[in-house]
Amino acid sequence: MIQYNNEIVDILNEIFVKEDEYVESVLLASHGMVLQFVSLSIDCQERVFANILGERYEWNDAPNSGPWGSLARQMAKRASLKSPDLLRIDFDSGDYVEIETVESEYESVIFEFLPKNDALVMQIY
Repeated sequence: MIQYNNEIVDILNEIFVKEDEYVESVLLASHGMVLQFVSLSIDCQERVFANILGERYEWNDAPNSGPWGSLARQMAKRASLKSPDLLRIDFDSGDYVEIETVESEYESVIFEFLPKNDALVMQIY
């Protein structure tokens, strides 16, 4: 699809400022990783990097032994772009995740927000 832009950063930061937006769950599968927050879900099909308790981990299209469950209940603090291909979400604990996207004909990352007026609200990268 497309690379990240400041629009998704602004949307995420508006959510993170307004609400206590924490990770409700982390779903690992061989085809993707889903970070479920209170008001949004992030479905990741490319690589996801994380700094958890000072250690760096990478998820890359297959389950691994990283402590991804440690992200549960972590409060999102802010989003930022490290590059047009890498979106970073910082947590109050000092941990963070970096979610990669790539330009292709397939979706790399899908952000699904709470419905508005019975309509699904999504951003696809």
